[in-house]
Amino acid sequence: MDRPTSPAHRALAAWVGWLLVGPAFADVIYSPTVEEGEKAIEWRSTVHRDGGEEHKLELEISPTSWWRAEWLATVDRDPGAPRQIGEVSFENVFSLNPQGRDFWDLGVLAELSKGLRGEHAWAAELGLLAEHATARTVTTVNVAAERELLPGSSAELTVSTRFRWRLGPRFEPGVEYHAELGTIDHVGSLRTQRHSLGPALVGRVRLGHETLRYEAAWVFGLTTGSPASSARLQLEWEFH
Repeated sequence: MDRPTSPAHRALAAWVGWLLVGPAFADVIYSPTVEEGEKAIEWRSTVHRDGGEEHKLELEISPTSWWRAEWLATVDRDPGAPRQIGEVSFENVFSLNPQGRDFWDLGVLAELSKGLRGEHAWAAELGLLAEHATARTVTTVNVAAERELLPGSSAELTVSTRFRWRLGPRFEPGVEYHAELGTIDHVGSLRTQRHSLGPALVGRVRLGHETLRYEAAWVFGLTTGSPASSARLQLEWEFH
């Protein structure tokens, strides 16, 4: 079944360094919807005020109405160190039900990544994606677990959600929340967990037969274990 235009699920992230009080986090929020035949190029950049950086280039294709595949390469830099290729990954989003048929659009995120430094470890991530849309609002929720495929490692639990108002295709303001809860076998105390909340903005601009999508957010730490603040910008160029 063909899907209508997919919402802004991902794109390129650029952290606004002068807004940060220190190293911070704000994760991508995935939509479970898939648009068959869509192709996209995405660039994300993360820049911390202390000099740390992370940059990702992504190629995306949706061969069916229920499967989106993405290939990513990551270049990062620790403060004062040179930039290096840090990771390559293969990411998939599987849509579980037709968009708009049920109260929640549901999907699964599955990612396999390979570290290129240190122990060169493989890592796997599995997540549940949910989204509810009305004529005025969109609510998106992600719950995921990620584990390095090394002896003795445990899966880390994360939760992300965003609520946004549909004021127009180019301008959809909202609120975004991210949490890192600890591992499956040891969920940390609230003091050590990372919880962040802040304003977000989503939109898209049609350019002929192509679309430029963006997401932006500026979130602030809510607990002592959280970074003080982080800003992100994601951009995605879609075409068929």
